[in-house]
Amino acid sequence: MKSVLFFFASSLLLTFSDAVLVQKRAPIALATTAADWKSRTIYQLLTDRFARTDGSTDACSNLSGYCGGTYQGIINHLDYIAGMGFDAIWISPIPQNSDNGYHGYWATDFGSLNPNFGTSQDLMDLVNAAHDKNILVMLDVVANHAGIPSSSGDYTGYTFNSASQYHPSCDIDYNNQTSVEQCWISGLPDINTEDSNVVNALYNVVGNWTSTYGFDGLRIDTFKHVRKDFWPGYISSANVFATGEVLSGDASYVGPYQDYAPSLINYPLYYPINNAFVSKQAMSALTNQITANQNNFKDISVLTTFVDNHDNVRFLSQTSDTSLFKNALAFIMMTEGIPVYYYGSEQGFTGGSDPANRETLWSSSYDTSSDLYKFTAKLIKDGRQKANGTVITDVDVQDSIYAFTRGSVLVVLNNQGSSATNSISVKVGAGISDGTKLTDIFTNTTVTVSGGSITYNLQNGLPSIFM
Repeated sequence: MKSVLFFFASSLLLTFSDAVLVQKRAPIALATTAADWKSRTIYQLLTDRFARTDGSTDACSNLSGYCGGTYQGIINHLDYIAGMGFDAIWISPIPQNSDNGYHGYWATDFGSLNPNFGTSQDLMDLVNAAHDKNILVMLDVVANHAGIPSSSGDYTGYTFNSASQYHPSCDIDYNNQTSVEQCWISGLPDINTEDSNVVNALYNVVGNWTSTYGFDGLRIDTFKHVRKDFWPGYISSANVFATGEVLSGDASYVGPYQDYAPSLINYPLYYPINNAFVSKQAMSALTNQITANQNNFKDISVLTTFVDNHDNVRFLSQTSDTSLFKNALAFIMMTEGIPVYYYGSEQGFTGGSDPANRETLWSSSYDTSSDLYKFTAKLIKDGRQKANGTVITDVDVQDSIYAFTRGSVLVVLNNQGSSATNSISVKVGAGISDGTKLTDIFTNTTVTVSGGSITYNLQNGLPSIFM
């Protein structure tokens, strides 16, 4: 055990010391608390799929392997991200990975960077360049498992290079929490986070990552697959805001994890979003789930809320109706929580199951004139960033209409689809008085509040944000 830890510490010392020696300017984290992140909008990207260093746009022949995206590629296109109004990015895990670990979730040596993405200096340059544009950087991290070795049980070159540093191989029984925490997800070696030496090593590495590169936050993978009381020390070592992935739609299961992390990914709300805007089920599913979340989470205002991500089929693979997609996007941007927007949504990507939902963005030529790019920019800049105040849910909930307020802004969503041009009447809530004129940021439709309601015609089923 001593020799393993010495190797690990030496590896980290070399990697991080060399990084400090060559850096042009030490990155400094801009934010470390949930309060600093509550006003941010996060653009999630896969480092390997966002942009290449040389700007080449050749197609990737194998989405299950490396396609060539780099840190320098991201730097080259930060203005593309900022142009939509995003002020935070979430990047892929950074350590050395086993073969074809383009996504970053198959770490081998936690003390070395994945050379496919660039050098230590490239990563520092990315964080600096983002900070120069007031963009926070969230790092995706994994502490639950390592990558599958090329030969069973041979952990040569791994940070944790002994079989004793992993739990015994077993299939997960999701009805048994100990099994969830100690068995192997997708056949990946499950790191023994009951071993105090292993725990200290993991704490050290995440602390080194944030202090060396200046990351502002963490997205923690497979959060429910590690014992709960491991996480406070891990997050404290990183000393930045963190949101954990507990993949479950059950708020009563996910909610208690907020005792161990500032934020969680809002999977309980993801499924009702799909039901409401893809399947066109009753909008009451949204308000019912928000109520369930309020009853089970300590603070829903810091949950990270999403429509698409790298683990689920894209919204537009389930329906081609972009009006429904726009309504779903407007919901996550304007409701309570920290919105996470998956790269490629602004170009209407339609990928299905992994890896089809991990397309290369360069295939779109970074088109800033696309309908969804322009919609996203208006949604963030004229909608979310100008709407301050408390979010009041269920101002008016009808079968196909969902209205709520954010401060003095009225948000009206529908799931009728792009052919809808019918007239609707919507209550505005007690905070907006009769005689008030409201104008929709998307269609410039102006309405006057009368009898506590507004009436107007839908335009191709688009959402409305009335200022």
